[in-house]
Amino acid sequence: MSTISAAEIDWLPTPEQWADERALYQRAAAELDSGAGNRYREMRDALTDYPLEVDLDFLMKLGQLHDMTAEEASLFMASAKGTPLASRFLVAYLRHKAQDRRWQSFLDVLDAAPAMPELQCYYYRAKLATGHREVAFQGAERLWDVGFSQDDACDPLFDRWIASRGPSDDVIWSRALKAFDAKNGHLIRYVKRFASVPLQRDLDELAAVYRRPSRVEGDHHQKSPRHADILVAGVVRLAQLSPARAYQTFRGLRDDAAFTEFHLRAVKVAIVRHSLFVERSPAPPEWVDAQVANLRSDDLTLIWLRKAIGNSEWQAVLEGVEWLSPDLRAKDRWRYWSARSLDSLGERDTGALWESLATSRSFHGFLAADRLSLDYQLNATLPATPLPTFSAPVRLGVGRAQELMALGDRREAKEQWRHTLNQMQRAERARLGEVALERGWPDLATDAANAGASWDRLDLRFPRGYWQIFQSVAEDLEVDPYELLSLARRESGLYPRARSKVGARGLMQLMPATARSVAKASKEVYGGTNSLYDPTTNIALSATYYVNLLSRFEGNRVKALAAYNAGPSQVVRWTQKEMAIDQWVDSIPFGETREYVQAVLAYLVIYRARAEQPVSLLTASEREMLY
Repeated sequence: MSTISAAEIDWLPTPEQWADERALYQRAAAELDSGAGNRYREMRDALTDYPLEVDLDFLMKLGQLHDMTAEEASLFMASAKGTPLASRFLVAYLRHKAQDRRWQSFLDVLDAAPAMPELQCYYYRAKLATGHREVAFQGAERLWDVGFSQDDACDPLFDRWIASRGPSDDVIWSRALKAFDAKNGHLIRYVKRFASVPLQRDLDELAAVYRRPSRVEGDHHQKSPRHADILVAGVVRLAQLSPARAYQTFRGLRDDAAFTEFHLRAVKVAIVRHSLFVERSPAPPEWVDAQVANLRSDDLTLIWLRKAIGNSEWQAVLEGVEWLSPDLRAKDRWRYWSARSLDSLGERDTGALWESLATSRSFHGFLAADRLSLDYQLNATLPATPLPTFSAPVRLGVGRAQELMALGDRREAKEQWRHTLNQMQRAERARLGEVALERGWPDLATDAANAGASWDRLDLRFPRGYWQIFQSVAEDLEVDPYELLSLARRESGLYPRARSKVGARGLMQLMPATARSVAKASKEVYGGTNSLYDPTTNIALSATYYVNLLSRFEGNRVKALAAYNAGPSQVVRWTQKEMAIDQWVDSIPFGETREYVQAVLAYLVIYRARAEQPVSLLTASEREMLY
């Protein structure tokens, strides 16, 4: 429950108090569709101090872009400050003025080049049209020098730049190398038309190596910086196919090519990275180990350490931890594995290391507490002062988010909330989360705590959203409701409209095909993809799928959680029945799954401990089983 009183947010009427204004807003929006006549203006004039009045003005102003001056545009954007509508309107205004070639009006609303590449193209065209030729051509060069085709809006700018001076050979070569890295062979051929004759020969060779990386094997060309670039690009590409061949090629070339330290590092990193992942044809293990030690790349060291942990190579783990950057080495995970390795080697007393780690609120901190039979430490904090006085833009943003939710537009409300948080000072963001918690917006409370880096505000980070549904479903399926809640908290942050890049939907991020299969097996009617945004439907189907995974893996939550994230077939493939639980979890090949399992189990401890329920990170069977 929230610790603040309704009196502290008297600046925000409840949804019920805004019911009349909301109804009037909806009528006004419908009227605006048929034209901004007298009836619309009367309704709009009656909507004073209502957060969505700015939405009506936004729609009205979009229809007036043709004759709108920069001053008028700036006035509206000032009135929309605190909402994403201001930046959306700026984009619409800039595009309209660019299409009308009204370049001075375009520039008059800007202090600097926009962030969007399309609008940057227009910006430098506007600079060129208003006499700032050098600025325009410098911008054109930066926009052109990328490994992909730029927005069509850049074409007129590029045409003028190329006709005037065009790209130098150095810029052409830079773009060709970027295209090689981006796997864009067509672009390598395209830039050749602008090159000098000597550069054209080098571009032909680069294109040939792009098509067949093995051309770099046995290379005997004359030393030159560009040829060194070609060799590096080819060896890096060859490492993806066969690290062993790339290693042999590199050994044969390194003394005969004009490699810089940058070149040498790029090649070594590529060969090592792919050697650590492949089972066949890696580079020699001794060389790989030596390079990981010398390169001091956290990314490579972490991959190497996971293999060492899985293989119980405790001395290697101790050495590898020392190769990590200081900040990473101080993380709970690597403090745990340092102590664990020292214990396994029997080298010295590690009691102090375990005691220190057991005070941390994390998966590895909880493992340490279990090892010492200590209580889990949550280290939670609560605010000790009243709510601050939020600025007018913040209050507008919160009010708009609330009204959008009342109208059923959760996605737009979410965008508004995050926009508001981004406009605030970090120290105040968590305090806004208290407003969300009081109003029953669990996902927005979590967003506020995360945006403010308020990691100890467990009341905001771990609310019991949709609790009655979780309890009801859990009772039917005979599973812990906190387990389901923890899974949903990790999957979606308790946002019911969440959708992943691969199409998983809702609170517990269920794939539509999985939902259809679960519903069919349960002899339930599947309501289609959109039904997965309904919390009741999503929790019921997702929980059933999770319980099925638990059954498949004999009640082992660790494996079931890994399967929920990565698929059951992957879990079967990863299980060799040779590792302890801590080793298996920290050597899961998929980083997302590795973090997922640890997070859900830690969240479960936090939820149950905060509810004063009996809690254990792992069951006895999970802890004793070999994986």
